[in-house]
Amino acid sequence: MNRFLKISALLIVTASFWSFPFLSSGQNVESNNPFGFVWDEDRKDPLPSSPPGPEKKPKGLLDLFNQFKDDSQPELENITESEIESDTSAVLESKSMVQVPQSIPKKDYDAADFDDPFYRVRGFQGNTEKVLQPGTTLDGVQFQNYGDSEKFIERFYRESGFSIDKIFGKIKYLEKRGGCYTCHQGIEEISSNHKFSCVRCHGGNRRARSLPKAHKGLVSNPSSMENAPRFCGKCHDNHVKKIGRSSMATAKRIINITRFGWGAQPEDEMPHSLYPGEQEQPYPPTGEEHAVDGFLKTKCLRCHLDAPGPHRPGDYRATGCSACHMVYTNDGISLSHDRAIQALQNNNKKQNRFKRKFASKSLSNRRGYPLLHKFTTAIPSTQCEHCHNNNGVGEEYEGLFAKPSRPRSTPKSISDEKPVLYGKEHEFLVPDIHREKGMHCIDCHIGDEMKPEIEPEALRSAVQIRCTDCHGTPSKKPEGLLLIESDAKTKQLLKKANLNPNLRKKIRAGDTVLVNSNFSPMMHIKQAKDQWVLYSKVTGKKHIIPLLKNIEPSVAHQIPKHIDEMECSACHARWSAGEWGMHLIREKTFAPEKWKNWNLSDPDLQEQLEGNETEGMINWLTAKSRPNNIEGDRVPGYWWSVFAETGWSDLIMGKNNRGKYSILKPRYQYFITDQSSPLGLPTKRAEPPLTLEGGPGLIWTSYSPHTIRKTVRSCESCHQNRLSAGLGDPLRQSIENATSFMDELRFNNGVLPRFQLKQGVTQIGEPLQTALPNEEIRFLNAEEINALQETTDSYRAYRFLNLRELSFPRLLSRHEFPYDRRHRAQENIMGQPPLQDDLYYNVEKNQFVKVAPEIPAVDNSQIQEKVSHRETAPQESAPPQGEIGKKNNIIEFLYDIFQDVETQQPETDELPLEPLPNHESLPIFEP
Repeated sequence: MNRFLKISALLIVTASFWSFPFLSSGQNVESNNPFGFVWDEDRKDPLPSSPPGPEKKPKGLLDLFNQFKDDSQPELENITESEIESDTSAVLESKSMVQVPQSIPKKDYDAADFDDPFYRVRGFQGNTEKVLQPGTTLDGVQFQNYGDSEKFIERFYRESGFSIDKIFGKIKYLEKRGGCYTCHQGIEEISSNHKFSCVRCHGGNRRARSLPKAHKGLVSNPSSMENAPRFCGKCHDNHVKKIGRSSMATAKRIINITRFGWGAQPEDEMPHSLYPGEQEQPYPPTGEEHAVDGFLKTKCLRCHLDAPGPHRPGDYRATGCSACHMVYTNDGISLSHDRAIQALQNNNKKQNRFKRKFASKSLSNRRGYPLLHKFTTAIPSTQCEHCHNNNGVGEEYEGLFAKPSRPRSTPKSISDEKPVLYGKEHEFLVPDIHREKGMHCIDCHIGDEMKPEIEPEALRSAVQIRCTDCHGTPSKKPEGLLLIESDAKTKQLLKKANLNPNLRKKIRAGDTVLVNSNFSPMMHIKQAKDQWVLYSKVTGKKHIIPLLKNIEPSVAHQIPKHIDEMECSACHARWSAGEWGMHLIREKTFAPEKWKNWNLSDPDLQEQLEGNETEGMINWLTAKSRPNNIEGDRVPGYWWSVFAETGWSDLIMGKNNRGKYSILKPRYQYFITDQSSPLGLPTKRAEPPLTLEGGPGLIWTSYSPHTIRKTVRSCESCHQNRLSAGLGDPLRQSIENATSFMDELRFNNGVLPRFQLKQGVTQIGEPLQTALPNEEIRFLNAEEINALQETTDSYRAYRFLNLRELSFPRLLSRHEFPYDRRHRAQENIMGQPPLQDDLYYNVEKNQFVKVAPEIPAVDNSQIQEKVSHRETAPQESAPPQGEIGKKNNIIEFLYDIFQDVETQQPETDELPLEPLPNHESLPIFEP
């Protein structure tokens, strides 16, 4: 009781003390408030105080700062009555908020309209000047470049683009003891829906007291294609069957398109499959194998669902179901609490896995481990890119272009320290806009694509999503499906969506979800009033989808054929990785001295060039990933592959199986050199194979580049562009007659010197290369080619409106294309760019050689005359085929170079090899 009285007395004294200086009787509250405001407890904004006494004149703004300590007033100048406003108080009392006018919309583009695609390379450095270095192009244009680029490149390669809590949700660590947990204590529970004992899925003996006995009968990956029917199939039999029919498992497109191109099977033959179903043949075929089968086993079939990934950065992955649902990072490092995995990682030698010297030993490196021992349906893009790279959609989506295999330009000691991903160095280009906004592959490509209910016919793609599914058209909005609560299918769809930690409680019965072109519900995209909202399956981020119907159409969208007859990617794809002319050299014995200075990316050849030589190359159909290496059967011989040319700016147009104009891409243009005869003499010298139908084995397929941007390519990238129409480079010679080309191919096993890798069709629409599937995909015909090359009044009008819309006044007044007067003057000041050596394959010496190009003599007077009379000179008709050799154009193929390395210029009247054109000889295009 005494203690309670003491505390009460202390509180009373304290309260009296604090009230004395602030609330003493007679104190004017306003004396401590020089601004004349008091605060209302129920609102946050200040209210004017109400002091007692007569009303005072309101104080001006300057009076708040002119507080005088005494009553003295400043001396005032004599001010006449006319200079004073008549009613100052009224003006101050009636003051109201000023309405800010709306900002004027911009008409021009500036740097603020374009996001920095290298923000991840730049890192968190706020001041970009600290990481940028100035540079100057050949024609004098200044630019900024990243300084120590290798550190930024490695950081880019390391970044996974996801957070653990988003893709896994709640993580439960098993801290049990005894049995398997004696070694694996702390391991993560693989899923809240898979609360099984370890031996239920992995086998083994949990009661054994020694490691060999405990691991007897152990299955490290029960979800592999071999083990999935026995383990996963107990509960997920339908999923296991569907994944076994997917193109990722059967590899039907890879096998049958390649075999058709090499003449090993007709197009209408029953297709081969790694997991054959009805009306399919097993692969490999029985009986005598074709040469293409050795190529497929050692090269192409490294990428299918049951093939292990090489032990190098970017390629760490599991097989079967775990190839998707068990996440690996690019460096293969695990963050699992499993004591056994952490002990193995800690005992390994610490080294930078992203350096080339580590990646070049991918068959003898230790294996990588999954990020966590946990399944997920929130699969990040990096997981897809463990397989979908190789200058395909995965690398394009990230803005990466793999550099081609070429002789090293630096010593091996320096090259070995360079960072690589998938065994390659990369150029950094602009990524896809969807990637830049934070979307991942599965935000567009849903599970029904990977595991379709109905398998696509023949060799067609299984892709279901289309751009118009989400963005609609200028006249139509996307289609949706109402989720009815009483519908059994709705309950099934909601249950499936709730397995993703980022979709729980975001989609409910009564919502309208989007359906794709195959009428498959996309449960992460729902309608919200007049908008469509996408919730990323990997990040949970909310994305408002822009609808074309709600956007004022651009000039290009006002052309009906652009909307109705073209794929969106034909214009909106900013670039596409192109690989032209695949030279395949088959050798009987391993000759490292020829290739030791090359930056090859094939994991088997890299391993052997590092000194770990073995007989033949690994058969990826039999390869198995072991803790310390990759093992498998060996196939006799060695296949070396080199592309003659690579780039990203040349996009060729054609028609796809949907009847729409799209991008066509070579997959691949084969040129085979066979050195595997008993005497080592070449039985083939850079010969294109022939199909059984008699066509060239130069295969093209339709393609949708994953480099979509809001800013499209220019109109001239297709119109008035011979290259885009499939006619080849206008500065080179080209084939005018398909009959003579095919005769040379069939009777002499070669191509004419005038042939170009990028020419797929003649001016009159005769195909020179093979588009697959036949009768579904084709190059442009003569009518379409002529329409692209003509400059009709309609095209001129649309082009003018487009340039005016883009606010490009200089382009509207130009006299030449693509060079304006200022650019031409700058080129004349800087001079000609240095010549680059051309790379040719010398069959006699079985190696690539460099040939210095020469510039042909050009009569400038004729060009000046042509420029001065370009408006009045009539168009010249195409010269006869016999006169083609008289042009000063470039020859791309010349087999004489194969005979003698020292002979750089033939002694005949033929043209020099690959001269770079003089800028003055560029053809004039009418704007």
